[in-house]
Amino acid sequence: MQHFSIVPPGADPLRDADEAAGKCRSFSRAIALRMFVFACIATALVAAFAFDFAARQAEDTLLSDWNRDIERRARYESDRFTRAETAVDKLAARFVQSYADPAVLPSVDFDRYFAHRKDGTVRLRRAFYSGIRDETGVVRSGVTGFVARNRPSLDEELRRRLVLTYETVAEFGPGIAGDFSNIHASLPENALIIYSPGEPWGLEAASDLDMTSLSVLASTLQSNNPARKPRWTGLYYDSTVSKWTVTYQKPVDLKGRHLINSSIDVSMTDLLQTIMENGPDGAEDLILSKDGMLVAYPAAIDELMRNAGQISVDKFGDARILEIYRTLAAAAPRPAGEASIVYNAEIHAYIGSVELAGPGWWMVTVYPKALVNEKAVHAAGSIMLLIAVLFAAFIVTVVVVLRTSVSGPIHKMTRASRRLARGDYEAVYSGAVDLPVDRKDEIGALARSFQQMARQLGFTNRRLENSVRQRTIELELANEQLQELSRKDGLTGALNRRAFDEDLANAFAELNTRGVPFALSLFDVDCFKLYNDRYGHAAGDIALRTIVSEIEAALPRAKVYRYGGEEIAAILPCTTIDDANAAVRATVHRIAGLGIEHRDSPHGRVTISAGTKLVDTPGEIPTSVMVAVDEALYAAKRGGRNRSVFATDPAFRLKPADPASD
Repeated sequence: MQHFSIVPPGADPLRDADEAAGKCRSFSRAIALRMFVFACIATALVAAFAFDFAARQAEDTLLSDWNRDIERRARYESDRFTRAETAVDKLAARFVQSYADPAVLPSVDFDRYFAHRKDGTVRLRRAFYSGIRDETGVVRSGVTGFVARNRPSLDEELRRRLVLTYETVAEFGPGIAGDFSNIHASLPENALIIYSPGEPWGLEAASDLDMTSLSVLASTLQSNNPARKPRWTGLYYDSTVSKWTVTYQKPVDLKGRHLINSSIDVSMTDLLQTIMENGPDGAEDLILSKDGMLVAYPAAIDELMRNAGQISVDKFGDARILEIYRTLAAAAPRPAGEASIVYNAEIHAYIGSVELAGPGWWMVTVYPKALVNEKAVHAAGSIMLLIAVLFAAFIVTVVVVLRTSVSGPIHKMTRASRRLARGDYEAVYSGAVDLPVDRKDEIGALARSFQQMARQLGFTNRRLENSVRQRTIELELANEQLQELSRKDGLTGALNRRAFDEDLANAFAELNTRGVPFALSLFDVDCFKLYNDRYGHAAGDIALRTIVSEIEAALPRAKVYRYGGEEIAAILPCTTIDDANAAVRATVHRIAGLGIEHRDSPHGRVTISAGTKLVDTPGEIPTSVMVAVDEALYAAKRGGRNRSVFATDPAFRLKPADPASD
């Protein structure tokens, strides 16, 4: 196409435009400098007032956030004590119910439970610790019992009471002790029955042990506790389990007679570890009891060990700790779990405290005033930075407006004239050359004339761009569909081995970077080759599709993969062994419940076996995890199929058969 010049002979519009632009730029700089000076003065005045206000607001916000954090931590710790008290109450109620009913154990085969030892003690037989099957077929374990040699005679009532105590502790122990160190019941006759799977206390207790002389049991005797109130012990270090512990015990009487003490040990090691690591953001934590004892303090850990876990604040010799205790003791009582933060000028710090439900402790966090000021100034500094940014934005805006209103239009019209002279109409219309078309003056009218001249070519360009954009979207959608199909198994519709490898790598990455645990399961159709041989491969394909569909339904939160042949893998989001085991066992049961006939299977129907491992430790090696899961699967096969086995380290624990295999 031939283009014609619109520039008259001898004229140079570009040179004239540059001269005009130079004058406009000088004017723009002068206006911008004046605006800059004015803005600096105004900003300085605003900043002076804003900084003080922002610092006060930031301090209030910090204290409010800390207050919520203290209450959150207290709710977590108090819940542990509340659950302990509930557990003890239930055990006590169940014992009284059984003891008061003459139909329960009217005659006792005492020697079946207890053995007389040569050292004069009577101890629960070892089988009740290692594992023994009761009359209902349930295996009980983890319970030991000790009756000291300095005891009254074992009459029929005491024998029945000891056996009933064992039955009650053995019944409640497995359901309660998972959250606590142990659960036990002591008798005023110098005896104790304890559920503690990790420690055979009753088998190893010293023969000359006199528990009634110790403060824990002595505090429950009617002579020492006439009000018969439940009590929390002080904090002590239990060397048998290497844990800091408190004990909650409730005397159980019936018609004025002291029968047992329902008791539970609560581990405080994790709470004390948090205290010893100091509080959040440079603050420090400690625990005080209402009766003036220092329970936990990072600087006193050695002395606490020497003093059985508690030191009087008066004897500790730290004026700062004593001042904190006096402040809390003098404050108005608050409900347990409701936090407060007060400033103490004597120690130049804020004292945040909350009462924990249970043992009568205050959980205290001390925030130095300097720390609060530092954070408040930092927060206020952030606001000042925002003001500075807004100030800079204002200056830039002024400069831009000046350039747009004065020098900008001249430059824009120069560039448009040059493009128009070359016949580049599309650049003028499409906006490649910016023009002031919205102005209501001659410059705006001229700009609109330029665009009108190039309109037809602009329409053509836009239609072409829209067509290309639509085709690009279609291509991206097609690529996404192909990507999805490449991760699917063609027979079952489940994800394929390639998807499994990718997702497993992602799961390990999540575990290692964010600590997100998961469970890995491998299912295998039992005797599937025999099924194909008898019923044909077409029937085998239908069965395999059905099994995959049922596994996906049974594990809706999991990703299910065809791992290879009749092996199906699943990655389950879960946090505990029990959650993973329950889900996998339910899946095995569900497949067996389909009732698909399989005459060559020992179960007479199509079943699956499963191996599972909870992966919750960062740094685990994927190949080792796969080997463990595979070995667990084959352990399930060896165990009779139609079951699941959960892999633990270093050995596997074979789960009882699912109801489907019974």
